[in-house]
Amino acid sequence: MDVTRLRQALPVTRKVVYLNTGWSGPSPRAVTAQVKKWLDFEARQGPTTPRVLKAHHQAQDEARQAVARLIGASPEEITLVQNTTEGINIVLNGMTWHQGDEVVTTNLEHSSGIIPCYSLASLRRVRVRIVDLQGVDTPSQILERLRAAIGPPTRLLLLSHIMYLNGMCLPLRDIQAMARESNVKVLVDAAQSVGQMPLNMYDLGCDFYSLPGHKWLLGPDGTGALYMRRELIPQIRPSKVGHHAAASYDFYGNWKPDNESIKKFELTTTSSPLWAGLSAAIDFINEIGPEAIQERIRTLSGLAVAGLSSLPQVEVTSPQHPELASGLVAFSVQGAAPQQVVAHLWRKGRVVSRWVENPPGVRLSLHFFNTEEEVEAVMDCMRDLR
Repeated sequence: MDVTRLRQALPVTRKVVYLNTGWSGPSPRAVTAQVKKWLDFEARQGPTTPRVLKAHHQAQDEARQAVARLIGASPEEITLVQNTTEGINIVLNGMTWHQGDEVVTTNLEHSSGIIPCYSLASLRRVRVRIVDLQGVDTPSQILERLRAAIGPPTRLLLLSHIMYLNGMCLPLRDIQAMARESNVKVLVDAAQSVGQMPLNMYDLGCDFYSLPGHKWLLGPDGTGALYMRRELIPQIRPSKVGHHAAASYDFYGNWKPDNESIKKFELTTTSSPLWAGLSAAIDFINEIGPEAIQERIRTLSGLAVAGLSSLPQVEVTSPQHPELASGLVAFSVQGAAPQQVVAHLWRKGRVVSRWVENPPGVRLSLHFFNTEEEVEAVMDCMRDLR
């Protein structure tokens, strides 16, 4: 991987040490250029002229196909959404629930996962069971704790592929196999995984996989997708509907719902420039190669863990097991609030990071465009803080 050349495609690398891709990734020039090109095209031609309307549908189809190729799925199993949260809500609110049914999740989830579960519990009288994964340090322990939580009432597991709080990467293939034995479906929050690693939905055995375009894929905000296994599409009802949800209708009270197509979840009036930008971002990632990206991320995160672990009064809270590690590295500093450390990193070294809770700490996001020198710059800032 020619990191120097790739960094030239990312303007942010000239200004700051950007270690917050897990919140929102910096777009390369190819992405912003595509968005600008489309905005200019619509402005010149008119947004509803035949040429633009045809191009709009093509941009959506190309984005759908690009996502499908990236994650190893069929375009007919991909619905375009604005973000990961929307995809999670589509599944949670589209399933048929009965009083006493149960959702199993964990205490390391993002609020966009846990709060929809709480809302479901209050509206449908569904129970939410929370599994404690704090301090777990092997894949087998994760499986044991999840297996112990699954019972006859359990209908769904809602889990992050990579936990945003500490970067723990779950053994998703094994979890899916375990859940299938109990006839339990799995809804995956893929906010931190897509763009970090190679993926194949069929190999992983995924049921539902909700992903964003703006984090590790480096695409525009307001883009994302939901994968839904083909045979599950008819079982999920759209909670919000537009004309895509109808196979046919008239103005005399007659209509026929389209239960089979995944497009039934899509509403109207979306941004073609953003979908074109997402396609450009996926092209950029594919040109580098997901396998090469994963290898690069592992190298950088390993350096960061080793450097932080060598500092007194610093505790790395991310998993150390190689199968659980990711590009998210979290740590705490004895005697310093996470917000203070984040502010110090910015003032001292123009390092962009973020603080997290549960447990309180600082989180670094290491992507392929970051460098060994930038990791060392963080260590210099931390030595100065001490």
